Amino acid sequence: MSIDSLAREIANVDRDINSVERSIHPIDSNINRKQKEAHSIMDKISKEKDLKKLIIYQKDLTRKNEEINRLEKDKSSKSKMLADKNKKKLELHGKLNKEEQTQRDKVKREQKELLTLQQQITREMQKQKHESLHSYDILKPIQIEQQVTFDVFVSHASEDKEEFVRPFVNELKNRGLNVWYDEFSLRIGDSLRRTIDAGLKNSKYGIVILSEAFFRKEWPQRELDGLFAREVEGEKVILPIWHKLSKNEVLKYSPTIADMLALNTSNFTIEEIADQIASRVLE
Repeated sequence: MSIDSLAREIANVDRDINSVERSIHPIDSNINRKQKEAHSIMDKISKEKDLKKLIIYQKDLTRKNEEINRLEKDKSSKSKMLADKNKKKLELHGKLNKEEQTQRDKVKREQKELLTLQQQITREMQKQKHESLHSYDILKPIQIEQQVTFDVFVSHASEDKEEFVRPFVNELKNRGLNVWYDEFSLRIGDSLRRTIDAGLKNSKYGIVILSEAFFRKEWPQRELDGLFAREVEGEKVILPIWHKLSKNEVLKYSPTIADMLALNTSNFTIEEIADQIASRVLE
């Protein structure tokens, strides 16, 4: 039961107690009056010598005593009711005190949690500030690299490097294209994510070499997601190449990219694919 509910219940019990107490007061007055009348009759009986009058006084005394007994029974019933109401009031006050203590404990707990959260936020802000100040030397070369514009970004799985990707990239460079390729663009100490993000952002096109290995790897698919984000903004940047995949296999992995016009390494040589890419990029 809530604090408000308990407070209302206590107020109701208080009204009942006041009502019972008011009903007891006139009963007490009647009992006192009847007892005085009974004492007066007893005085008359003690002094009376006439038998007939004694009988009449005795009947009056019996009647008065019966009236007094009825009043005392009524008072006893109301006194019991009053005791029950006071007992209930005491119990309700106990529950109210307990609920109020529970609420106080809850407020203290919430205040403690809020203080802990504020301290955590403060520590995290201080940590981020510290990391920001100490990462300046690392960020500086990346910021410089972001000013470079690449013709193409090559997204691929490392398993395809030896057979196709490396010779293909060399053919692109031989045709005058500025290529973002991890073996050319990543240096020791560079942040992998930030450097790749910079390459994706500052490349006119993204060549995506799709293969079974590509769809098994996390990083290549993240790069593809980044290129798709640019497509959503209205740019046409994705140049897909299918490496040892059929359209049905590509469709199984990505219906969206399967719908794009693509070059297939099963149908063209590396040199022919490089020629078509260079023609598209340099047009």
